[in-house]
Amino acid sequence: MSGKAIEQELELYGHGFFQTVGDSMEPLLHNRCSTVVIEKKKDPLEKYDVALFRRPTGEYVLHRVLKVLNDSYIICGDNRLRKEKVPEEWIIGVMAGYFETEENNYISCDSRRYRRYLSTLIWRRRRLWQRRQIRRIIKAPWKLAYLYKSFMKGE
Repeated sequence: MSGKAIEQELELYGHGFFQTVGDSMEPLLHNRCSTVVIEKKKDPLEKYDVALFRRPTGEYVLHRVLKVLNDSYIICGDNRLRKEKVPEEWIIGVMAGYFETEENNYISCDSRRYRRYLSTLIWRRRRLWQRRQIRRIIKAPWKLAYLYKSFMKGE
């Protein structure tokens, strides 16, 4: 579905069903297997909402809000470490729920199952950071002392 069709569907119906592409929201959403239900953005987003936004390049991205600022958000995929500042005007929708695969039942963002997943996010991000550091150490072992110091400081 083209970008204009996504925005037109949200404008026309207030919501839409879209297949995910990419692995940035793993393990919650799976590449070309999961279907998300996106609602047109009405209210300001809250921490941990999953926002659909469009970059100036035209690329659509579905990532999680980590921090709410005055006129923007700090957003990052669940399977990513790089955070991005996204202005309010880029946001076009928010995830209301999803189908993990075609065979699964609908999972609402208000459900107990989804809230349980949210409770694991900090642990998952820490593990992702650790795996990335291990890969970096294998490539450049001399960086070990620097990485240890930064980890102990909580950076």
